[in-house]
Amino acid sequence: MTLLTTIALVLITSITSTLQLTNEQKISVLQEANIAYNNGIALQTADRVASKEAFRKSAERFQILIDDGIENGKLFYNLGNAYLQSGEIGEAIAAYRSAQRYLPSDGRVKPNLDYARSLVISPIKGETHTSILKRLAFWHDAIPTQVRLAFCIFLWFICWGLVTARLFRSLPMFKTASITLGCATIALGISVVVDRMNQHQDHGVLTANEVIVRKGKGASYAPILNDPLYEGIEFEVIEQRPDWLHIKFPNGSTGWIKKDDAQIVSLVQHLFRL
Repeated sequence: MTLLTTIALVLITSITSTLQLTNEQKISVLQEANIAYNNGIALQTADRVASKEAFRKSAERFQILIDDGIENGKLFYNLGNAYLQSGEIGEAIAAYRSAQRYLPSDGRVKPNLDYARSLVISPIKGETHTSILKRLAFWHDAIPTQVRLAFCIFLWFICWGLVTARLFRSLPMFKTASITLGCATIALGISVVVDRMNQHQDHGVLTANEVIVRKGKGASYAPILNDPLYEGIEFEVIEQRPDWLHIKFPNGSTGWIKKDDAQIVSLVQHLFRL
């Protein structure tokens, strides 16, 4: 192959990779994804192997749309369902977590995510007890970020409205009401800030069948565990390098993994998208 031919192929490849699907192509890919998913459901009892292949094809089609720049909660949710049915637990968890950005109040996403997590084979456990602070702030995880923000703003105006009214007339139980409203506003505000800080921290999910966690960013470093880890285990990203990730597991342990063995999940939500 000549140098000119090689350069031409590289240019063609780079141009092709930047081309986006037309609306007709997007519709066609979506239809293919739905048809493959329905075929997978129809074959579940008759042919499990063919059923998984159909679900895998469906996931590939949904992924094409996401790679083309289409991102919404329903698409990520459908992608998670297809991956889950095909047995790709790590990919399913990543898709469901992405779906939560857009569908924080959707009653279907969390149960599916919890079920996918229950299938993970993990020797790494997080906290085994619930702190008093977490028990008191149980609503932090139960109420979506957007709803907490809306309540925070609402209570803020109510509190200052009460203070303003107190300047013109005496109000019964003013001190108790103002302190209660102020504390509630501060608690909700801190809760939202904590969420935002957590969302901007990169997270990830192991997606390879077996992942070796090493002490450094290279295959020459020794593993930190005797056995490899399996897909579906979640982590926080400490540092990213071209081919390696420095990660932190729920139990606080850290190590390095190959970048191709995991998928990074963005948790940034659209706070004003109610």
